[in-house]
Amino acid sequence: MQPAEGQPDSITGIWNKQVYIETYGCTYNYGDTGKIRIILESQGCIITPSPDDADCILINTCIVIEKTEREMRKRIAECRDRNLFVTGCLPKIDPDCGGFVIDPDTIHYHFQKTGVYPSGNPAILQVAQGCPGHCTYCITRKARGPLLSHPLEEIVNELEGLVREGAVEVQLTAQDLSAWGMDRGESLAGLLEAVGRVPGSYRVRLGMMNPDTLMPILDDVLDACRNDQIFLFFHIPVQSGSDAVLGQMGRRYCRDDVIAIVSAIRSRFPSARISTDIICGFPGETDEDFAETIDLLRVIEPEKINITRYSNRPGTPAASRADMPDRFKKDRSRLATMVAGEIFDRIYSGFIGEELDVLVTEVVQEGSVSSRDGAYRPVIIGETLPIGTRCRVRITGHRRHYLVGTRIS
Repeated sequence: MQPAEGQPDSITGIWNKQVYIETYGCTYNYGDTGKIRIILESQGCIITPSPDDADCILINTCIVIEKTEREMRKRIAECRDRNLFVTGCLPKIDPDCGGFVIDPDTIHYHFQKTGVYPSGNPAILQVAQGCPGHCTYCITRKARGPLLSHPLEEIVNELEGLVREGAVEVQLTAQDLSAWGMDRGESLAGLLEAVGRVPGSYRVRLGMMNPDTLMPILDDVLDACRNDQIFLFFHIPVQSGSDAVLGQMGRRYCRDDVIAIVSAIRSRFPSARISTDIICGFPGETDEDFAETIDLLRVIEPEKINITRYSNRPGTPAASRADMPDRFKKDRSRLATMVAGEIFDRIYSGFIGEELDVLVTEVVQEGSVSSRDGAYRPVIIGETLPIGTRCRVRITGHRRHYLVGTRIS
């Protein structure tokens, strides 16, 4: 989005400075930070690893839950005597939060003008901002606004640039990836087909896809995922297994829809890896409602579960409802964590002794690297290998959240 005419735009006012950047929150925020770095470097700035060496500090904020927002405000207060710039979601709901505000909606516009692409892995490719959802608890939609999909040609050009800069893992990201193109008369399936035609030795990880926007295009998306350059990883946030709670959340699907989506994915790709999110303690959630969530987890068996306690966010429709005591949220979160651990252990124990083809994507620490199989399962290899290495490993163990493997010569 281009800055409004006549409005100041702080990001273009930072020239020839030493800048320290702090980033919080989601993959999309980290994508914004990568673009900010390119913009600032094009303006003669140097990005420093320490705030002590910086002329100015830039904080890219997150407000997804109340605790995170408090941490953001505390950090801004700690830097109030510095030359401070603030971007991300906080200034979108509170323009007077402190420092010089950089409207995050303008970052992509300025990045496109540089003609430069970030290097490093994993590479983040933003394909849209905002979403078409109506979730009653979500503050991010208020901050990021309605869906605005980036043009297909622009996305493909950026992917080509990232691959030229050495990307071996490219993360497609948006507030709701499966909503891409709804505002342009296009769909995610078409985007994935175009992405899959870009040559290079890289693989694409799909971002979060909400069930209600994925359902109408599911078959076409799965067809597009037959391309070997796309990891068979599907992040589908269910939030609750209770239809009553889903209705109160403003989620436009039901429990059976989620089961049908997961069944369709696994029918097409038996080795696919499913990730999901749940919220514990939504206002009005009964013990029976939460029991349905636990049962749904056991039915769909995700290999990754992001568990969040409900957080009242002022300005959202759910904020007017009575919040339940934290002790209930904590108890439900502990139970969900225990069940998740049982699921992870059962699935990953079944991989011991198996052989997998993997792609090395990150250096964990000296002497070990992280790799991913075709479904984006993390496999730690205890040796030094270059990023981008493709090899075969034998799985020797697991640590609940990742597999451990030995490279086969």
